[in-house]
Amino acid sequence: MSRLENTTKNFIWSTVSTMASSILGFISRTAFIYFIGTHYLGVNSLFTELLSMLSLAELGLGVAINFSLYKPLSQNNIEEVKSLMMLYKKAYRIIGLIIAVVGISLTPFLNYLIKGGQDIPNIKLIYLVFLFNTSYSYLFSYKRTLLSADQKSYLMTNIDMIISICTLLLQIIFLFIFKNYYVYLAVNVIVGISQNFYVNSYINRRYPYLLEKNVEPLSKENKDTIVKNVKAMILHKLGDLCINQTDNIIISSFISIQLVGLVSNYNLIINMINKFCMNLFNAANASLGNLIATENNKKRYEVFKGYNFMAFWIFGWCAICFAVLLNPFITLWIGKENTINQSIIILVIINFYLVGMRIPVANVKAAAGLYVQDQFVPIIQSVVNLVISVIGAKTLGLTGVYLGTVISSLVLPCWYRPILIYKYIFDESPKSYFKKYIIYIFVILINYFLVDLIVKTFIGMNITFITLIQRGIICLVIPNVIIYMLFRKSEDFKYIISIINRIKSHFLERRRVS
Repeated sequence: MSRLENTTKNFIWSTVSTMASSILGFISRTAFIYFIGTHYLGVNSLFTELLSMLSLAELGLGVAINFSLYKPLSQNNIEEVKSLMMLYKKAYRIIGLIIAVVGISLTPFLNYLIKGGQDIPNIKLIYLVFLFNTSYSYLFSYKRTLLSADQKSYLMTNIDMIISICTLLLQIIFLFIFKNYYVYLAVNVIVGISQNFYVNSYINRRYPYLLEKNVEPLSKENKDTIVKNVKAMILHKLGDLCINQTDNIIISSFISIQLVGLVSNYNLIINMINKFCMNLFNAANASLGNLIATENNKKRYEVFKGYNFMAFWIFGWCAICFAVLLNPFITLWIGKENTINQSIIILVIINFYLVGMRIPVANVKAAAGLYVQDQFVPIIQSVVNLVISVIGAKTLGLTGVYLGTVISSLVLPCWYRPILIYKYIFDESPKSYFKKYIIYIFVILINYFLVDLIVKTFIGMNITFITLIQRGIICLVIPNVIIYMLFRKSEDFKYIISIINRIKSHFLERRRVS
């Protein structure tokens, strides 16, 4: 099966899954707010983020082994795959135990992380349930990497979709019947355990050699490569966690747990859309690994340029939509009293775009195994983020927290990592990348101001269901028409169209044959 076909299947099924779980997740969140309230919503978001930070114990081992699996899978070297997966299994069991021990040791300090949460009963019990869900999953989750590296993540997506839909339906039903947060948590735990056992059994059936006892020790060369990459990934993981998993903790510690719940409603919408965007790029990850392993620099560069243009179009358009539609949508959904200032939303959207534009660079870099060359970048970024966010939270409130996130993104990652991949993967000058990056920003700004002007002139500031639809139509038409008119003759645009045409031809051919 070709790289394009695998990528297409991964994208289609991940999109279907995201669409189904997003709709039900939105309904579940609505039921949660109306039946339980925003206090527990804040606790939910805080503990999710806190436990994500504990996953630092994984130390990037999954990424390093995923990279190491590309070559033996492409060569059908079963013995090497078995050796890698055995190492992965042993390591993840130790990691799960470490997370459980460290997590339990943090229990006495929870009160320092939750400002304004004194009226929430059994807070430590809730935290321990979250901890259990995180730590025990490491006994099973390592096997998912094999499907991902084998360009078959769409198979896992189908299973996850069905289980996710069942979980959300059960949560909605039990919230309606019991209106109880502990029943809501119990559903998560029971379904989560069942899911892990089923997934483990499914992967064993698909790759029966995982059950074989005669596994050779991993070669010294492979061990050295993994150790080198893990050492570099420790800094990457530490930095990324400090950047991406600390906002809710800072907000809860220095402002209030209630505000965490408020912000989480915005994050729900943004993350819902972000999942659709990420599906497209993540579907190609294993194919990128195969591309790097088998193609020359020119082919790699051609693919990356199209990949990067697609990121600009998708994330740029989404950023414009968020700026125009997000607050009106929240107002109609749960009331104006649950909205936050537009200036804060703009900061969140800027960070959304900056992170989105780094995805093609990050995915190509990971596919090529470039971990050591920029290992200091996330550390510098995380220090800048934490310092500015904490000081900002004390002086500017919520605005200061997100200001720290945006400034830290601009310090190094936006320009240093592109230089790396152009040097080590493409053997090209990065000047063209930065030139396009600046052009893309100007195009997005022009689009936003034009859309904002049209909305204020012809629709006004009155927020109703009809005006939200009108805003949405303007956001759909104006930016996309302008981007098409500006870039329709560019090589990057033509490359994306050629990929779309190849996908269409492939499926038409499949339909004709069948």
